[in-house]
Amino acid sequence: MVVKIAISDPAEIIDQRIVEVAAYVNKSRRALVVTGAGISCSGGIPDFRSSDGLYNLVKARHPKTVLKGAELFDATLFKDANRTKCFYTFMAELKTLVSTAKPTATHRFLRDLQESGRLLRLYTQNIDDLEAELNLPVVQLHGTMATVKCTLCPSSYPFTSEYVDAFRQGDPPICPKCEAIGEERSLLGKRQLAVGTLRPDIVLYNEDHPNGDKIGLQQCSDIKRRPDLLIVLGTSLKIPALKKFVKLAARTVHENKNGIAILVNKTAPTKEWENVFDYQIMGDTDEWVQMTESKLADKPLLTAEWTRMLRRKAEFQRQQQKSTEEEEDDDEKENQTTVRLKKAKMSSTTTATTKRKAASGQTTLDGYKVTKLKRALSTSKGSSSSSSSQSLSSTKKAVK
Repeated sequence: MVVKIAISDPAEIIDQRIVEVAAYVNKSRRALVVTGAGISCSGGIPDFRSSDGLYNLVKARHPKTVLKGAELFDATLFKDANRTKCFYTFMAELKTLVSTAKPTATHRFLRDLQESGRLLRLYTQNIDDLEAELNLPVVQLHGTMATVKCTLCPSSYPFTSEYVDAFRQGDPPICPKCEAIGEERSLLGKRQLAVGTLRPDIVLYNEDHPNGDKIGLQQCSDIKRRPDLLIVLGTSLKIPALKKFVKLAARTVHENKNGIAILVNKTAPTKEWENVFDYQIMGDTDEWVQMTESKLADKPLLTAEWTRMLRRKAEFQRQQQKSTEEEEDDDEKENQTTVRLKKAKMSSTTTATTKRKAASGQTTLDGYKVTKLKRALSTSKGSSSSSSSQSLSSTKKAVK
């Protein structure tokens, strides 16, 4: 059964449920965590779609280019020069915001999980790289704004203010390595090769992740280690590949005796996730962290709650077992009744058939064979006697 909690509800309504979740977190030893943009908003990265957000800023700078927000993260924009300029302007403003942003309470909570030995792996869809400020190991599913990379060669460089200024004008800088190779070839009198430009080291829609295979192997490895807790924070889970991984992780977690899956997000999930998460907590991730941390600090409360939960779970299992046994008994009785009815019906049918045959004078097959045999013998004897009498009569006539 899914437990739904709205953080905005009064404390007396949700407090018990928050304690339950905290008890599970406290007992976890191999937690998988997946995070999205919702955990970074309070750190200084606002919603892109707000009235003063980045999307409107880009539109103001490039009024002649019609471009939806989502298209700024689509690799197909590089096919159009004007859209490409919009992209680089957007990246420059985003980097400026990221550079001044700070880790949130949710980031620090995840760092505490890691330091206490409870965190198996942290996967993030975010590109802000705020985890690095806390030395928090993370698998970056969509890349990072900490570096820029060449569009042709594998070179990458720190995303410095120099590159931010170039991007803000809508013109990507030349890759230093490609430029150096070109100069060297020119001195040697060789023909010039194509020169790459720099772009943020992030993964856009409609392009492959350069570390996709490596991430896939990491996910397989984590699943094999049988995680006992799944926490999804600040994301609506729209990306197909991530949805698949989260569902697999949840199934693996539920194979553990006390494993549960938790979702914390401002937006309620669709029905697709009804049987995936045990707890759906609607609200800000920082608020949930604050509530949970206060419970985690109360060890006697956690111990008492865990004991109560185990007792309640054992009672529920006993009730299920009893219900199952009763259903099995009912099924057995029903089967026995069905067998008796079938036997009675067969007996009744046999008796009725025998009576009909007797009424019509029909004998059994064996009786029929015996009767024919007797008749055959009787006929044979009659024929023999007649032949003997005729022979004797002929003899007497001859004597005379």
